[in-house]
Amino acid sequence: MVLGQRQHIVDTLFPKNQAEFLRSGQEFREHLSRVKARTELSDYGWYPYESLTALPVITDLIADHFDDLRHACCAHGVADLGCADGDFAMMLARFGAGVDAVDHREGNFNQMRGVEALRKTLGPGVRIYDIDLDEPFQLPRADYGLAVFLGTLYHLRNPFYVLQQLAKTADWCVLSTRIAQVTPGSRTRIEAEPLAYLLAAREANNDPTNFWVFSPAGLIRLLERTGWLVVGQSRVGCAADSDPVRDAADERMFVLLKSRARHPELQVRPVEGWHAPEEDRWRWTAKQFSLEVILPSKSRSSEFALRFTVPEEVVGAGGGEVGLTCRADGRPVGSISCRNPETLEFRGRFPESIAAGARIMLEFSVESSFASAGDGRELGVVVPLLDASSRGTHRIPFRIS
Repeated sequence: MVLGQRQHIVDTLFPKNQAEFLRSGQEFREHLSRVKARTELSDYGWYPYESLTALPVITDLIADHFDDLRHACCAHGVADLGCADGDFAMMLARFGAGVDAVDHREGNFNQMRGVEALRKTLGPGVRIYDIDLDEPFQLPRADYGLAVFLGTLYHLRNPFYVLQQLAKTADWCVLSTRIAQVTPGSRTRIEAEPLAYLLAAREANNDPTNFWVFSPAGLIRLLERTGWLVVGQSRVGCAADSDPVRDAADERMFVLLKSRARHPELQVRPVEGWHAPEEDRWRWTAKQFSLEVILPSKSRSSEFALRFTVPEEVVGAGGGEVGLTCRADGRPVGSISCRNPETLEFRGRFPESIAAGARIMLEFSVESSFASAGDGRELGVVVPLLDASSRGTHRIPFRIS
């Protein structure tokens, strides 16, 4: 089968949107349960935790980037790392993606009998690999569109190495791991500090393969230091005083990651104060709005510019000046004003301390007396949208120099 034919088949099978993804995934989960119920697995039996229970959380997590992830899965395939019985691997293979299911036979609950049994019944196209991620390793392919990395990180002795290697291989990653807000003994709060707790051999779940449980801030720091952009996150489980040890205090963080190593270009994300796109051509802002900007890692940027429009109704309402100011990480970096309806560029200069690859929060303030009588929203200025190819900047007309 030629590449073009394969791509067409995957595009046809793979869910077209997140609602279809969730619905198809839930149908597959029910089918999977029936298959497991009628299939006897010798010795240890099936992995006791149902991986696809996380499907609603993951669907919400990837919603804003679904089209990008769909394209990545269809074009470059998926690595399911720490796959257990391969539930996600089989589901994504059913959707048409090429999937490599990776686990280590020695540490797998049933020595990978489960994933091998499911492949025979459900996913003949899934390729299975026994790889020890705690040793120097090489994944079966040099390029993946998506890595699924659920519930595995805290089982690794060297998570820094694994995440760093993975960032060189996969464009995107959906990851989950256990986190902790407090330590188990003194109940010291660690949630906001970039820390990790090292478990004793059987301290948690009587499992000697449990090692590092990170604080939420520690996990984010680890991901950023290993070459990932954190583009989405969600927490489930124990909401108050989660710790690394007690079953009742188990909290998990799910994160959607984009490889900075494979996508070193400018990243721009609207954060607060943005209204929904209109006619797929522009967006109103509020009078206070912000952008998260991650600069390219190869060279330092000194200046930035944001294109925006002041509509006639905004200027006419107050009969005076409309101003726009900006602060970068709390420091003033520029201002502009106008008295006429026009499209302008706000230009600012990054502080000298901002290095290549830095993550910056830009906070804009609109000074205007405009208030629309027929619109309950607070309106600031209009930002025209770029075409759909500008996904890394969410189509915001933002540039750097």
